[in-house]
Amino acid sequence: MQENERVRGYLEYAAAVKDLSANTLLGYGKDLEQFQDFLDSRGLVEEDFDFHDAREYVRLLQERFSSRSLLRKITTMRTYFEYLMKIGVVFENPFLYISLRRNEERLPSILSKDEIKRMLTIRKDGFLGERDHMLFVFLYSTGARISEALGIDVEDIEWSRRRIRIVGKGGKTRFLFLNLKVVDPLRHYVEERRSYLARMGFTDPGALFIGKTGIRLPFSTSHIIFDEYKALFGIRGDFTPHVLRHTFATELMDNGADIRFVQELLGHESISTTQIYTHVSKAKLRKVYEETHPHSGGTGKKR
Repeated sequence: MQENERVRGYLEYAAAVKDLSANTLLGYGKDLEQFQDFLDSRGLVEEDFDFHDAREYVRLLQERFSSRSLLRKITTMRTYFEYLMKIGVVFENPFLYISLRRNEERLPSILSKDEIKRMLTIRKDGFLGERDHMLFVFLYSTGARISEALGIDVEDIEWSRRRIRIVGKGGKTRFLFLNLKVVDPLRHYVEERRSYLARMGFTDPGALFIGKTGIRLPFSTSHIIFDEYKALFGIRGDFTPHVLRHTFATELMDNGADIRFVQELLGHESISTTQIYTHVSKAKLRKVYEETHPHSGGTGKKR
């Protein structure tokens, strides 16, 4: 039975046994099509797919989809593998222990000050090292999603206004703003990019971030880059594009930015999505309280 036949069989099974609506089945079909793309990109089949692959797949989904969409996609995968167990294709469900708690409060992973410093100072040689460094700096400085960053063309950059107009999730338009510490390195990178393309004889694809062969940097390759640099930077926790986005937002909140300002910069549809960063900043609030309120042991003189 080929992979597409398995998916077809599952959808027929779900329609007959689980009595799902047409819309739900359509959503399941899209989820499984996306999953098949992931398997193809990794050279895997369902029989080879294990818990570690499931975690990696969910991590990639978290970069692109809301919590609600992610919940549905995990549900799809869990029930799909239940079906594969029934027909004897696999012997265990790799998504069985992936949490589906709707009210789970997941605080975002962020980099420490030391980890940020190492990320900003350590780099590999050559153009690809320059590109990797610029990708990290760009995501950390703008809070962009990795899909948004990879979709940017050089001509999208408004140098005089230090901003980039992008179309984010849901077709929503917003600006990424370039602070002074990123503008000059970005200009330098763009020049290095042009030199690399000319030296290698590649046609300019227009994309800001390009791969080794001169094409727009693929989404899958960007995650391989992060995995390679995690050990180099000495990062113990997660190191993904979304961790840099979380770090960007948390630092804004820690330095007193209004939550609605952060919401706009991140391109969140609802402010409730942005509110998670207020939880990350509680440690700083406690520190301020202890330093300023007399009954906490502080002097009460700081303002």
